[in-house]
Amino acid sequence: MSVFVPEPRMCDVCCVALNQHVGAVFRDVTYRHPEWQGVTWDHDPAPVPVDPERLAAICDFCSSGSTVTAFETVKAIVMMQGGNTHVFSEPWAACERCAVHVRRRSLHLLLDRVVAVLPGTLNRPERRARRAELKALYVKFFAANPVELED
Repeated sequence: MSVFVPEPRMCDVCCVALNQHVGAVFRDVTYRHPEWQGVTWDHDPAPVPVDPERLAAICDFCSSGSTVTAFETVKAIVMMQGGNTHVFSEPWAACERCAVHVRRRSLHLLLDRVVAVLPGTLNRPERRARRAELKALYVKFFAANPVELED
């Protein structure tokens, strides 16, 4: 079975990489802002091709505003969310602290870091639920054999 992988896009307004959602039946592609905890987007996504000069440097793991490296997976990561297929095919940007855990393949230390710095006010059950969601994604990320990109 081949997976349809759409071209990566960024938002023309805020320069953030957009998430790709592929419809299960018609393979229609929609682009959405990342679902960062505690972040409400004040505009609709305006998808344009990725321009590395304009792309915002935001860690794809913990959402910190500084990145030092990126990891590319050997294969695309595909997850079902409701009636949509979410395809992660672009490189994953990482800050210094998250990059250490990715290099060492330390799933639980990466989860500990990401959940600890989540913005907003989540109670304990909500944090557990968010950790479980992230764990499912990060397990697939590590299974897709991430390789650090050279500058």
